[in-house]
Amino acid sequence: MPQTTFMAGCLARTPFRAQVPAAAAAGFDSITIWPNIWRHARRRDALTLPDMRAILDDAGLVLTDVDACFDWVPTASADGSVRGPMRRRIPRAEFFEVCVALGGSTVVAVHLTDAGLELGRDTEGFAALCDEAAEHGLRVALEFFPFSNVPDLATAWSIVSQANRPNGGLVLDIWHYVRSGRDDDLLARIPPERIYTVQLSDGPAKALDDLAAEAMYGRLLPGKGEFGVADFVSRLDRMGVRAPCGPELYSPSFDQRPDSPSFDQRPVAAVMTDLYQSVQDLHLGELGAVRRRGGPDPAAVRRARCRRPRAGR
Repeated sequence: MPQTTFMAGCLARTPFRAQVPAAAAAGFDSITIWPNIWRHARRRDALTLPDMRAILDDAGLVLTDVDACFDWVPTASADGSVRGPMRRRIPRAEFFEVCVALGGSTVVAVHLTDAGLELGRDTEGFAALCDEAAEHGLRVALEFFPFSNVPDLATAWSIVSQANRPNGGLVLDIWHYVRSGRDDDLLARIPPERIYTVQLSDGPAKALDDLAAEAMYGRLLPGKGEFGVADFVSRLDRMGVRAPCGPELYSPSFDQRPDSPSFDQRPVAAVMTDLYQSVQDLHLGELGAVRRRGGPDPAAVRRARCRRPRAGR
C-alpha cells in the first residue's frame, strides 16, 4: 500500500491539533509542518514539543519534513526581506529542534531572500546547512521555485551536487517543475535517492502572468489539470524514487482558523478527504515511502486505536 504524506501548505492556517486527527482520519500516513503551525501550537495552544509528538504518535502519523528554512543564505536589505508566504527569518536551530523532537527526517531549504543567487556562495551555504543538519541526524532538501533565487531544477541540482553532501537532496514539486520549464532529461540523470520529497498538484497548460499568485492560489487537485501528473508519478516510480509524496496546493476555501475551542472540524475533514483521494487515484506504486526516526510503528498504532474500547464502555 503506498504511503501518502499530507503537506502542511494545503491547510497552512489550520492548527496542529486540528490537522493531525483530520489527516489520520482521511488516510494519510505522514505529515509535514510549517513554522507558523508549530509556533501557534506552542504559543497559542500551549503544546510542548513532547505534547505534539504524542499527538502524532497517538494518531499513527509520522512527521517527514519541516518546511521551509532560509537561514542559510544572506539578505541584502537591512530588514532581511523575504519573499513568499513565510516572511519571518527563523533560525535554523529551531528547525533542527522541531524536526528532531517530532521525529522528522528532513529540513526543507528555500532561497527567497532579496540577496539574489551567487552560486559559489550559496553552494557553500547549503553545504554548511547540511553539515549542521547531519549533527542532528537530519537531511536537507532544497526546493526550487520559478519565482525564487533557485528558479529551476538545473540550478537546484547544481547546488546540491556541487555541495556534495550525503544528506543533501531535492524537493520535487510538480507545479514548480512544470512552470520552470520542466527538464525531463536532467530529471532522469538525477540519482533517485537524492529526491527526498515529492509534491503533487495540477494546473492548465498555459501559466498565469503572475506565477507567484498562481502557485499560492491557482493550483488544482492532482489529475484535474493538464500537467500529466499520472505520467509524472509513473516516471518517478520507474526511476526508483522512494520519497514522501502527497498533494501540495492551497485554496482560501480550504482553510479555517478556529476562533474558539468549539471549532467545527468537519470542513477540514472534508478537505483532507478530497486531498487524499486525489492522490490515491494516481496509483503511486512504491513512490510514497516514508522515513521514520524511531517511535511506534504508525500502522500498529492505528490497529490498536481501532481496537481501543470507547470511553464508558
